[in-house]
Amino acid sequence: MKDLATIKKEFLAGQIKHQHLEMRIFQDVYGSDPTKVKAACAEAAQIRCEAIEERTGVSLELIKKSQVDNGNLVRGEVITPGIEMKVGAALIPMGIAGPLKINGEYANGEIYIPLATNEAALIGGVQRGIKAINLAGGVKTMVYYDGMTRAPLIEAPDIYEAGKLCNRLRSDRELITELNSCVKDPFVRLEYIDPYQLGTKVFLRMNFKTGDAMGMNGVTKASADITKYLLSKLEKWELITISSNLCTDKKNAHINVVENRGKGVETEIFIPEEVLVKVFKKGVTSKNVEKVVFHKCYLGACLSGTVSGFNVNAANSIAAFFAATGQDLAQVVTSSSCFVQAEAKEGGLHFMVSLPCLEVATIGGGTMFGTAREALKLIGCDEYGSNIDDNKSVLRLAEIAAATVTALDLNTACSQAAAYEMAESHVRLARGEKD
Repeated sequence: MKDLATIKKEFLAGQIKHQHLEMRIFQDVYGSDPTKVKAACAEAAQIRCEAIEERTGVSLELIKKSQVDNGNLVRGEVITPGIEMKVGAALIPMGIAGPLKINGEYANGEIYIPLATNEAALIGGVQRGIKAINLAGGVKTMVYYDGMTRAPLIEAPDIYEAGKLCNRLRSDRELITELNSCVKDPFVRLEYIDPYQLGTKVFLRMNFKTGDAMGMNGVTKASADITKYLLSKLEKWELITISSNLCTDKKNAHINVVENRGKGVETEIFIPEEVLVKVFKKGVTSKNVEKVVFHKCYLGACLSGTVSGFNVNAANSIAAFFAATGQDLAQVVTSSSCFVQAEAKEGGLHFMVSLPCLEVATIGGGTMFGTAREALKLIGCDEYGSNIDDNKSVLRLAEIAAATVTALDLNTACSQAAAYEMAESHVRLARGEKD
């Protein structure tokens, strides 16, 4: 057995690699005691942080003291620390807006909304949007798509062979069933493959069902196994890459809008004219809001060359909601692809939000630990189903996320319909200055 001082000395001397530090502490200091996994992970993070402090001369005291317990013991013998080279944690202020009245298929009732952000006025904006929504009777939500994609790229010996495979993948359902037998994860199921041919190159946009998980790790492994099997049956074909950017993962891409990825969600609400007058500043009418949304979200967005960002500020609410609930933050890029519609009708404003590629999870990654787990419990999304089709928890989460986007985009559209009110409120809330 060794003490921590000896382990640190060996680490600083380069005798222990970063990726082995948790295991060395677990084995050499704690004798592989399964009750000491949390301690081994925390002490490994502290040793790394102290090493950086000593080498740079910069104090990282707050980072070092901030810890998230996301380590895990696999098969009773191997520690997965959650992330590599951990030194501590970053803290983001969290607020809770609401309750928001949601009239959805999976989210139904009054729900509090956890939001983690450093931006003043964001949670206040969500709260005012919620006030209008609640006075109008609540927002309707609907999940219309549920799937996750990965797109390997393979190359055929000639264009005829490439075309032949594409045609077969489109028409041969038995082949899809055969390929699905390669998938070993009980919570991943191949639904279909959309093939795209460019010369001898064939992009295989595989679509999977993934239960309550967002599913990227599962579909990557499944795609690899399917591709290996497929290539074993095809002569003179080659793998170019397991992920070809046609998925499309963590990049703004219009294919995710027209073909969907993650969850496709719609929201709808009618805000009576008297509610607009009561909640928002003078001058806000359904006609003014319609004018702002059209000219900002469509005319201005088209002129700027925006891709799938035809909204007021969807990324703001998506990012804060994702940070609070432990989602993959890089998925903010694709998940905030959003279309907002505002139409002046007799008696009020018809307001709708479409999120065609919202990528969320209630199991896996950052959803499993710490404050994120508590936030998911708060909104009733901390459970997960017993099989791949039992995923009401993540569908509920998707509806809540979409309702949150609706609240903030409604509020911000209305504040911009009130001349300079958006700028004045940011100055007041962020800087403490007078309007």
